[in-house]
Parts: sequence; C-alpha cells; structure tokens
Amino acid sequence: MAETTKVVARKRDRAGKGGARSSRRDGLIPAVIYGDKQPPMMIAVEPKSIERIMHRDRKSTRLNSS
Repeated sequence: MAETTKVVARKRDRAGKGGARSSRRDGLIPAVIYGDKQPPMMIAVEPKSIERIMHRDRKSTRLNSS
C-alpha cells in the first residue's frame, strides 16, 4: 500500500512567468496541479515540506492532491 503525505500549499492568484517569479521571490516553489478532469490549480509550496518528502524515500516519490 502506498503511503500518503499531506503538503501545505497556497493557491496562487497569478499565472505564467510573472506569478512563478513572484512565488520564488517569496521563497516558495511554484507548481500546478492538474488532472482528474478538473481545471488546473496554481499553487506555491514551502521548500522544506517538499525536501522532507523527497529525502524520505529515495526510490520513488509520488505526490497526490486532494
């Protein structure tokens, strides 16, 4: 059974290069959640939360949104 981990993210208001750069200036990682026949959702994630997940299991990491 796969392990599920929650990541706290903020919804971004601006799309495109400018919105992503603004998130990076604030120290966040810009990302987009897409799939499941839903419209894309732009988010910004704290780097420490992603680093924790990526370093915990080096074989395979999958992030799910809900």
